[in-house]
Amino acid sequence: MRYRPFGISGKAVSALSLLLRDHGKTQPAGAWRGLTVGAMECGINAFELEAGVEALAAGFRHALESVERRLLFVAWRICGDGRTPTDARSIEAAVRMGLTQSGAGYFDLLTIDEAAYATLTAEGARMLDDVRAAGLALQIGVAGTGDLVDQAVATGAFDSLSSPFNLTSGWAIRRRIREAAQRNMSITGFDAFPPALCRPPAQAGTRPSLFRRSGPTAATVGAYGFLHETRNWEADELCLAYALTEPALACVQIETHRTEVIERLAAVPDRELPTGLAAQIEMARIDTPNDAHAG
Repeated sequence: MRYRPFGISGKAVSALSLLLRDHGKTQPAGAWRGLTVGAMECGINAFELEAGVEALAAGFRHALESVERRLLFVAWRICGDGRTPTDARSIEAAVRMGLTQSGAGYFDLLTIDEAAYATLTAEGARMLDDVRAAGLALQIGVAGTGDLVDQAVATGAFDSLSSPFNLTSGWAIRRRIREAAQRNMSITGFDAFPPALCRPPAQAGTRPSLFRRSGPTAATVGAYGFLHETRNWEADELCLAYALTEPALACVQIETHRTEVIERLAAVPDRELPTGLAAQIEMARIDTPNDAHAG
């Protein structure tokens, strides 16, 4: 595993980070502990936990017992529904409950997602500043995919950005990342694995759980067919290796509940892209219809 500075925070994070959330599929604390410890054993020291999942936080707390807290980068994500106000009271409650449940002591990063930012009140924004000033969270970040995230970056109020980034990302996403870097924001990339590109051609009707239910068009899939023809590489490994070449990213975030997937992908940061593959990717980007790169 390789490590990179997390922006100007002074802390080093593993090139690969792990997002922990349940998507409504309840898992016991022991399963979350096992997943976290397995990631640690692969050299991953950066974790982001979704607020409001008690078993997840408890499992992470048990995993913390096996390592010094200062060696880990722990982020806490507040998720909104786009309707309920993200006010001072809800932010304070989420932070204090998170610190109690996770045993983290403090958060290296407190993230609000795009839906929570959409309903952020003026008092809520001041509470974010208070949380940072009190040392409960060392950085405040925003995560998402749409125009609201661009607005958040432009305000200068956030220290960190979590944005999608992969080999099909278009000018809008690349511009967002560039502008965030110019503002000295710490940047995490996610969605490194376009589902349609990572599925083996023979399994076009299946969707592995690691990937989201969205992806490029059929034209894009054809242009990137070489991802399944590169010797000794899986398609998702190549996608991850490409994302890791973006110098603005402190880390690339993955999400999986399978330790074997973590073990396999954790080896990618120590590998170099095959000779000529970067050129193939750029050619595929040029040859793909413009609407495939709109995001």
